[in-house]
Amino acid sequence: MDCKALALPEELLIVGGAVEAGIFNALREGALPRQKLPDAVRADRRALDAVVDALAALGYLKVNEDQVAITPEAWNVFFNEEHPGYLGFSFMHAYTRLKTWIRLPEILRTGEAPPKERSPERLQYFMEAMRHNARKIAPRVVDLCLEGMHIPLEVLDVGGGPLNYATVFAARGARVTVLDTPEVVAHMQARVPPGAAVRLVAGDFTRELPEGPYDLAFLGNVTHIYGPEENQALLHRLDRVLCPGGRVAILDVVYGLSPRAPFMRVNMLVSSRGGGAWTLEQYTAWLAGAGFSIPRVQHIDFRQLLIAEKV
Repeated sequence: MDCKALALPEELLIVGGAVEAGIFNALREGALPRQKLPDAVRADRRALDAVVDALAALGYLKVNEDQVAITPEAWNVFFNEEHPGYLGFSFMHAYTRLKTWIRLPEILRTGEAPPKERSPERLQYFMEAMRHNARKIAPRVVDLCLEGMHIPLEVLDVGGGPLNYATVFAARGARVTVLDTPEVVAHMQARVPPGAAVRLVAGDFTRELPEGPYDLAFLGNVTHIYGPEENQALLHRLDRVLCPGGRVAILDVVYGLSPRAPFMRVNMLVSSRGGGAWTLEQYTAWLAGAGFSIPRVQHIDFRQLLIAEKV
């Protein structure tokens, strides 16, 4: 129990509100006179003054005489992708999730998550959060997935639209087919690195998969979004598009193994229709039912990588 965690997350709320209001983007090209900032972001002057002063106190903005600018530290966090402290706006995924989590009492009564709010901005925040979360672990995950396999090979990256793992698979010599929703594919198509052997396919993997055969199917942070029936059905579909002896790799938080799993379970309660955090016994049963071997388990950054072969 951490009573300090019960405090209001003031910094996240202030900075997140400033991002949504466009304050940092308005200042991205350089300092602005304070009196011109309300027009630049279409904000009430009194309200903006309060937020600007709070951002200055937190170290995100500097106010010199009548000029408002982003501090070098904040610039590196938001805009300098080469800086080790770079976050982009990945933290905005947590900010937008707060709006759903705050409805937990209602969800406890109904058992149903509220409809998702969709916007290009929310999609961008989600993509940045997924990229930030995968930056440090993607090379190790990919190497474990490919261990003992012969390059070149065909990889199906299910739900891999953020391209965090697809680009690493391609860098290792694989040809990668990424299946994700039309919305995600349209957003990410231009972000495929030039020359990378990565093909994006728009579709619904709860209904059908691109025609194989594939040597490896990778499910990165996918299975927690869906319930047992959907996951079992997905693994059956994968069995049909994998070549003989093909491999499936599942990266997710496993209930009973990851300390993050109880919180993921609540996160899925408030943001999905049937998702959750599933046990190793459940994964093992789903895999066996779809014709795969008992999975090998690797622990990576509070997550588990389950690897099994088609038998």
